[in-house]
Amino acid sequence: MKKTPLTRFAKLTALVVVVMTGGLLHAEDDAALLGKLKDSKQSLAAGIAQSEKENGVAISAKFEMDGEALSLSIYTAKAGLGQDSEHNVLIELAGDAAKSPWKPDAEVFADKEHLTRAAMQLTLVQLSKLSLTEAIKKAESAQPGTVYSITPATKDGEPVFNIKVATAAGKSVGVVVNGRTGAVSK
Repeated sequence: MKKTPLTRFAKLTALVVVVMTGGLLHAEDDAALLGKLKDSKQSLAAGIAQSEKENGVAISAKFEMDGEALSLSIYTAKAGLGQDSEHNVLIELAGDAAKSPWKPDAEVFADKEHLTRAAMQLTLVQLSKLSLTEAIKKAESAQPGTVYSITPATKDGEPVFNIKVATAAGKSVGVVVNGRTGAVSK
């Protein structure tokens, strides 16, 4: 079948609608999450500290929506930063953030998607000179508000922490902390 300009236009329009709809849904999810953060009984840093007491070093952390409830999710590496992912136990601790005390369920990762993500995060934290808690403190100094997500990533070949901060006005601001130098950018 010969492609006409109308067919190409229809496909392009469908693609734009899919991308825009996904973006709108993501924005609605963020709005719901930002509205629920006030219900949390602890900060992200406090959740990390609690997780690290028995479950190894934290490699990422975030508040997220679990249906209508606010959940705190923290990935840890049980054997710490001295072991690679193959010789480590990668865990997710997740639970209702509006309950005190926070009593997360623990899941040891066995599926490819979570293992891959956690292994990458472990490697990036191993390459960093900062812990998640230290990176959060730097972000809080640069951007007032509530830190609600920290994820290791790379930027220009450097390990960084992508941090999301909820402002008092209910907006989300991204902060990037370089894991080696501690430099902060927005």
